[in-house]
Amino acid sequence: MPTNHIHSFNISLLVKKYLKGTCSNEEVLEIIEFFKDPNNDNFMQEAFESQWDSLHAGPHHDAGESSNKLMLDQILDKLHHQISLHEEEVKVKSFTKANLISLFSRVAAVLILPLLVYSLFLTSRITKSGLMDSSTQGVWQTVKTTPGMQTDLFLPDGSHVWLNSGSELKYQVPFTTDFRKVELVGEAFFDVTKDQVHPFLVQAGRLNIEVKGTRFNVINYKDEKSGEVILESGSVRIFSGKYADQNTLATVKPGERVHYDYLHNKMTVSQVDLSKYTSWKEGLLIFKNDPMDVVVQKLSRWFNVEIELQSPELKKYVYTATYRDETLAQILELLKISAPIKYSISDRKKMDDSSFSRRKIILTKRN
Repeated sequence: MPTNHIHSFNISLLVKKYLKGTCSNEEVLEIIEFFKDPNNDNFMQEAFESQWDSLHAGPHHDAGESSNKLMLDQILDKLHHQISLHEEEVKVKSFTKANLISLFSRVAAVLILPLLVYSLFLTSRITKSGLMDSSTQGVWQTVKTTPGMQTDLFLPDGSHVWLNSGSELKYQVPFTTDFRKVELVGEAFFDVTKDQVHPFLVQAGRLNIEVKGTRFNVINYKDEKSGEVILESGSVRIFSGKYADQNTLATVKPGERVHYDYLHNKMTVSQVDLSKYTSWKEGLLIFKNDPMDVVVQKLSRWFNVEIELQSPELKKYVYTATYRDETLAQILELLKISAPIKYSISDRKKMDDSSFSRRKIILTKRN
């Protein structure tokens, strides 16, 4: 076997190790150098096709295949975002295998290399800062959804996570030996694999959450002055300070919603209709007696637009509706029918970086 074939075979093994989060710093550097060389483009294409096939081999997959799915989700997410910047009205639903392979050679340098470099940087930073010893060292991965998009992924322990629009999830590959910790900005639904020995911890702003095998939703957007936890099944403990201090603030039961007011440092627990808070991952947008400012906020995120309530009187109205496949234009028309509302839509503006601003919609009271 020629030397270059031997090297390619070794790189294939290293790529699999990287996707499982078991590469050393030196091995990650070797992968980066290999992908930098344009002579290796054909190999990159074949490797990606192989990974695609492994993702669709069947319902049974190990932790490595879950990591492959995560990588694919990140690539698709970025491709969707880049296309939407230049094709304003195009709705990208899915890519075929052939389309992805043809695009991969052009986007690999942009998408794969920064991810590898970023992971290497985080690994190095974690080691130098002394946050972990050599026995618990791992690579921190970050998954982001652009506004107006959603995705789902599997964590190293098999836990399933749905990530809502404009959200970011960070987690370690592999998890440490003591606990499974993730960091969230935005909104996510977690279906956590049961493990009584290794608690699952979610850090979401000022919300610190501990579970061991649970289904629950967390809301923690940067632009909001509160955070929420909604429990579907199992048990959730919300605590303050360090995990070791065991300073419990609340223990949540199924069907309950915890609302944490950051401004007044106040936490309230109430019984809620779960579907209103968790059905977004099935593509449903549900409002039940919600004030108009909440309706506007959710619609803005769902459709990646800016909606402004220009008439203060509109904040007094509450709204009840369920949407699945309706367009924004259809929803606005339904709002006009059910409430004294009229709306105007401004065109998107091209920015200096060739991207487009969000479309702005102004709602006013109809006389």
